[in-house]
Amino acid sequence: MLIQILKHMLEVVTQEDLVQIFTYSIQAEKKFVDEIDKIFRNAQSVPPNGFTSEDLKTGAPAFFDDYSYLRFLRMVMKLGIALNAVHLSMAYRSDMTDFLSRSSAHSNKVYSMCTEKLLEVGVLVRPPVIPLPKQTAYVKHEKYISGIQFNKRKLNSVEISLLYHGIENNSFGMQMISGFAQVAENEEVKKYFIKGKELSKQILMVFNELMIKSDLKIPGESFGVPLDSSQPPFSDKLMMYLINLFSNFSLTSNALGTSFTLRPDLPLKMLNMANDIFSFAKEGAKIMIENGWMEQPPQ
Repeated sequence: MLIQILKHMLEVVTQEDLVQIFTYSIQAEKKFVDEIDKIFRNAQSVPPNGFTSEDLKTGAPAFFDDYSYLRFLRMVMKLGIALNAVHLSMAYRSDMTDFLSRSSAHSNKVYSMCTEKLLEVGVLVRPPVIPLPKQTAYVKHEKYISGIQFNKRKLNSVEISLLYHGIENNSFGMQMISGFAQVAENEEVKKYFIKGKELSKQILMVFNELMIKSDLKIPGESFGVPLDSSQPPFSDKLMMYLINLFSNFSLTSNALGTSFTLRPDLPLKMLNMANDIFSFAKEGAKIMIENGWMEQPPQ
């Protein structure tokens, strides 16, 4: 999938420093795909079809500006870091742990390259900064872990980080899915993407309200507005898969958030969001199945 996305980026992006990052990334991704193919064939198993040149609409114009494509790659690498960590923790074969370790290192490197470049040009929004403590402190009252019946305390640093992560991801997701809705060919897929855009808006409103109530500055937009293009760069199949992937990533992020927050109101809000995200992801899976776009894993 990422190879086809990077091919499009290399077709439309004009800035040489960004082209170098995309070129480095696609060369590594091609090697990883060849390795995966070899692993399947050595196990006498048919490799998955995945995505091919048929899922790339060659010659399609850009539907984001150059730096938005770099943000796009950064978010995909963030997802890759998370998935590699999960898969590595489940691997037993030495060849698989070696492969996943190298894949993880690649995701980390490209993520850092994207982040550094975006910060350098001033188009990546930094998270809120809070005063650092001068000495250690311990919780002295159970009200610290209350938040439903008692007056809610201000967010701590861990909770701020989790909320900022959610704002950044959903800001990206809203703009990406807006672009996909603009170019999707299948009418049902188009409506699904519009529904996803509204869901991202609702989630952003919840996160933003929590930040405001703790007197924290709300991060600005960190993803560009789609350009005026109606010609799709990718197949509906690829765009649906990508949205499904990010929906599942969002569910995992919410689960992580509920594990590390000490304010009871936050897990409840995240649980409600997870409900909506799960329903949205399930609806997307049905569309993919109906159109023959979902490959079945070995069973």
